Amino acid sequence: MRDFLLDNFLDSAATELEMDVELRFPNESVFFDIRNGTLTFPDIKEAELILYFESSAQAQRLFAGREDMVTAFMRGQIRSNGHLIWVFQTFAAFGKHAASA
Repeated sequence: MRDFLLDNFLDSAATELEMDVELRFPNESVFFDIRNGTLTFPDIKEAELILYFESSAQAQRLFAGREDMVTAFMRGQIRSNGHLIWVFQTFAAFGKHAASA
C-alpha cells in the first residue's frame, strides 16, 4: 500500500493539507502524514483522519478512480471518522495518474 500511495501522490493537490491519516483495513492499518505537500510515513499509532476500507485493494481502486468514492460511501463500503472535507482532499492528493489521464 505504501508503494501505491507514493506512486500516486500528487504534491500540488496536497499543499494545504496538514494532517495524519490512517487507512484502516480489517487486519491492518497504514499511517501516513501529509504536510506542506509532502507525504511521509511516521511511526505513529493515532491519526486525525481515519478512513475505513474493506481491503487495501478496494482502497487502491478508490484512490485510482477506478471505483467511485461517493457510491462506495453511500453503500457503506468506505467510512471515515468525520472530517468530510479532509476525506475529499485526501482522495485528491492521490489522484496523480487520474490527473494526468
